[in-house]
Amino acid sequence: MIKFLDLKKTNEKYEKKLISAAIKVISSGWYISGKEVSTFEQKFAEYCGANHCVGVGNGLDALKLVLLAWKVKGLLKAGDEVLIPSNTFIASALAVSDVGFVPVLVPPESGEYLINSYTIEKYISTKTKVIMPVHLYGQICEMTKINELAKKYNLLV
Repeated sequence: MIKFLDLKKTNEKYEKKLISAAIKVISSGWYISGKEVSTFEQKFAEYCGANHCVGVGNGLDALKLVLLAWKVKGLLKAGDEVLIPSNTFIASALAVSDVGFVPVLVPPESGEYLINSYTIEKYISTKTKVIMPVHLYGQICEMTKINELAKKYNLLV
């Protein structure tokens, strides 16, 4: 059997630190919020050069919050299109549709399974307002090209 994604092997070198961190959280009794989460939020915000970071329960919540924030700020409205990779977890499409936007599926790059940064442009319409890249399997989307397209068409990423 050929393993598609061997997370056991990937996490092996971090096992002791992960177990120690898990024990610390379990011992504290704070499974939601708490010191560990606030410390992570602060350090991650600093790492990203952001003023704030909000820890959430899962990727669906994170994506929905970003889209809702843009909607509240008036940057998006119901019916706007969001480009997402066709090879993604259902949460990407649910986040888009749950807040009233339309997911538009963009085929993946051959062999990498990421949104195709070279064919995104043909999926951009007058209703397109967002490109939602999804990094998968330890691979990162071609953000330079995606950000160039977003700038060219005044899209959010």
